[in-house]
Amino acid sequence: MSDNPTLADLTSKQGWVRNSCDLTKWIPCPAKFPDGFDRDSWAAAMAEGWWEQNGLEYRQVAIDKLAFMLRELHQQGYENVPCHQIWAYYRDLAVPPLPLHIGIWAMTGERDQQLRSLSGAADPDAVRPPVVTEFATGPLGAGFRTLRHVKYRHRKVCGMLGFAFRSVEFETDVQVLTGTPDLRQLQKATGDIEDFVRGMSVYHNPAPRR
Repeated sequence: MSDNPTLADLTSKQGWVRNSCDLTKWIPCPAKFPDGFDRDSWAAAMAEGWWEQNGLEYRQVAIDKLAFMLRELHQQGYENVPCHQIWAYYRDLAVPPLPLHIGIWAMTGERDQQLRSLSGAADPDAVRPPVVTEFATGPLGAGFRTLRHVKYRHRKVCGMLGFAFRSVEFETDVQVLTGTPDLRQLQKATGDIEDFVRGMSVYHNPAPRR
């Protein structure tokens, strides 16, 4: 590996992540768009599909608003956060979707130390000691859950919630991260985020990744 490893260098070579979740709350944001789509057309299609799937009354302005937010979330997420998958949590129509970033990394280092680090427990920018607890799911086994708060722009505080798990079978470390300066939004979303994590599993997929 080079001195400046790329995302592909750090990506798991044996495992990948899939999920079973409530698609009325979660919108998948793929790193690569389906054939014939770009970011704009993908966002428009996903926004319209989300409104239809939820069976809510809506107008074109609502579709356009959600499409705009999905475009921004997708672009900002993949450009600024090292991750392989992004899911948008959208339940409270009064606030923008909350992005959930999933990293699918090659297993490395001592288990507890690495998983604590991936979950955010070792963040030097935390304004107070992170709250670290064990978190177990059937498919992923035991891992760590970390809630921390970091300084944001103009002295605001951003709430960060992270999870990390290890699949020895597939030589994969799984990282799940989200964060927002809207602490109330994070608090309200936490239960659904935990349910999302419980629906995740690692499977054997050695296909080359980007």
